[in-house]
Amino acid sequence: MKLLQTLRSRKYLQRIILSFMLVVAMLAIASLFLNAAARDKVLSLQHEADRKLLTQINYNIENMNGIVKDLAVSLYNDEELIALKSGADYKQSILKIERLNRTVAASPYLHAAVFYNGKQNRFFSSLSHDMDTRALYGALEDYMASRADLPKLQLIPLDLDGENEGIDVFAFFIYDGPTLGSVNRNALILTVKPGWMLDNVKALNRVAERENDVLFVTDGDGQVLMAGERKLPPGLDIKKDLLGRMGSTDNAPDSFIHKQGEKDYKVTYLNKGLNNWQIISLQDYDDVLGSVRQMRWTEMAVTLSVALLALLLSVLISLRLYKPVGRLLMLVPHDGRGDSRAKDELSLIAENVTEMIGKLKGLEQERATQWNIAKVYHLRSLISLSDSMDEDAFLRIKEQYAIDITHPSPLRLAVVQLDDLQSLLLQPDSQTEALYHFAIANIGQELLQRGGSCEAADMKSGHLVFIASGNPSYLEMLDERFRELQETILRFYRVTFTVTLSDAFEDYRRLTKHYNLAMRHSNYRMIFGKGAVIQPDMIRRNEGNESLTIPKELERRLTEGLKSGDSEETEQAIRSWRGLLGEFSFDNMFSALLHLTMTLSHTLGEMNNNNLNPVSVNLQAINRRILEKETLDEIEGVLLDVVRDVFDQRRSGREDKNRLLVDTVKEMIEKHYADPDLNVQKIAEMLKMSAVYLGQVFKAQEGTTVVDQINATRLARAQQYLEQQHLTVAEIMEKVGFGNESYFYRLFKRRYGATPKEYRLKSAIDRST
Repeated sequence: MKLLQTLRSRKYLQRIILSFMLVVAMLAIASLFLNAAARDKVLSLQHEADRKLLTQINYNIENMNGIVKDLAVSLYNDEELIALKSGADYKQSILKIERLNRTVAASPYLHAAVFYNGKQNRFFSSLSHDMDTRALYGALEDYMASRADLPKLQLIPLDLDGENEGIDVFAFFIYDGPTLGSVNRNALILTVKPGWMLDNVKALNRVAERENDVLFVTDGDGQVLMAGERKLPPGLDIKKDLLGRMGSTDNAPDSFIHKQGEKDYKVTYLNKGLNNWQIISLQDYDDVLGSVRQMRWTEMAVTLSVALLALLLSVLISLRLYKPVGRLLMLVPHDGRGDSRAKDELSLIAENVTEMIGKLKGLEQERATQWNIAKVYHLRSLISLSDSMDEDAFLRIKEQYAIDITHPSPLRLAVVQLDDLQSLLLQPDSQTEALYHFAIANIGQELLQRGGSCEAADMKSGHLVFIASGNPSYLEMLDERFRELQETILRFYRVTFTVTLSDAFEDYRRLTKHYNLAMRHSNYRMIFGKGAVIQPDMIRRNEGNESLTIPKELERRLTEGLKSGDSEETEQAIRSWRGLLGEFSFDNMFSALLHLTMTLSHTLGEMNNNNLNPVSVNLQAINRRILEKETLDEIEGVLLDVVRDVFDQRRSGREDKNRLLVDTVKEMIEKHYADPDLNVQKIAEMLKMSAVYLGQVFKAQEGTTVVDQINATRLARAQQYLEQQHLTVAEIMEKVGFGNESYFYRLFKRRYGATPKEYRLKSAIDRST
């Protein structure tokens, strides 16, 4: 009782016991698989034994057939027996009968040897057989008469007495020629005793210890030719039940399971043996698998006994294994928090240990956080106010907070800025800016401390500052280390950042000066692009460039290209402008950028004031997009998009205007087609525009001329009049605006394949039918 209470209250103990039970279950499953494998092995061995038995029977039948064949050929070609085979003298033939008697007496399996003499039209046979000679001759004569294609050199089953009680003999025919003709036909017929083969089958059964099996030979119609001592199962239809399921494999034994009544039989067969016979063996399926089933019951008994013993051992072993866990559980305080019944003992112990470790780590992290906050504060103060910090205070802070800056030593400062920070933070799965800075600072310090000293500080103004110290060769290779850092961050975090390096300097007091200078130089990301490593040598030329404005010629190319609709010239002007700005200092570059956007806005305003189809451009949105970009390449892309949008709108407006013009021309043609003077010039005068321009626009839009459109409209109306009105062709021609009859006829026939009169006649015929 106490053991059951212990098991119910100890979940970990239950799991130990269940683990042992799982092993026992696996052993039971393995036993089942072993039994299945044994069953398959027994069936495989049984099939191999069946194959050997059927193959041996087939060999014996073929061997007997060969012996009979050799004997038949020898007798048929024996010169002493010519009188029996084809002699005309009856007395001479009778004298040779003794030779046949000796031959049959010498063979244990021959029943009789019979010659049919075509010249005498008589049978001559040995006299040692045990049936009426006339009955034998009659059966052979009936069989020979019933078959035009009498089989030659084959064992043929014959029922000599006609009582359908089985096969009496096997007949073996030999004769000259492809068939046995009706005139002067000669043949030798050997009849073979089936009992010889039956004895052979019985002997093989006894040798193979298969006396309980049903073994028989059948032909293609299901007739049993030879059978052992065991009778066939009652109600078995050989042709329907067995032959229909046999495969077409030649000389390769196969098997299947057949259910007859309440019993299952394993059917093994050799298909299409000699003379297309089938050798079949029937075995009781229970006898075949008897040993396997006996082994299964034995295994079940052994498995059950082992399982009971394993259960008892599992409980005892589990209790001993559980004893140390139980002792630990006694040390765990139970304060009533949570549902302890839903947890096992190890979970309760682990939860208690984890809680204690968590408290210790919390205390350590709180202390480390306070220490790191103080360290970062002093680093920011050093970077922002280094010129006011004396050397004693610097050394004291360096030692107290383990600041990794070598003193005295050459120094170099780097400003790191994340690219596309605003759009990056708007992504749903994006990390915060502080986490990106934390990752860059930690990985960067690990890389930069190879060969020198390094500290990093998040300035909380959208950028990081690295301070590196060491020998001059180490400081010169900082650009390579930062490029390695960029590749690492891109691979793990899919973000890029720009690095701005300062010149090397000796005194820590100059940190603030070089920090401010590096912050100014970081603005040149607009020129060098995102992910750049900017060094002082790269921007010296820009800093010394005093150019302030864009040349007037470049402004003129931009404005004229916009106004004239020359997209290639306008885009080339913008690209030239971008190349020119890349040489400016940052302050002048920003002023020139504002001037360019104002020029673009002014030009677009003029175009809208002087154009019937103004373009829709939101200049405030364009300016906002430009100010949001971080590089000149991005600003160039914005301006190119704006210019292309303007040209697309102008092109679309022009196409809409042309479409309106074409529709108007079509409407005027539909209204005035009956006017014989209607032409391009007259339509252009009504629309107050050039006839040439009108014709060009119409041709471009419709792919046909105005004249062709006028003629097509007139011909369509003429077709309707011919089908629906009883007017003359001359009247119709006048109503649709044609003044020349031959011209009207030529156009009408070209369009409809017939003259107006022919068309009217054909239309009338079609309506009447």
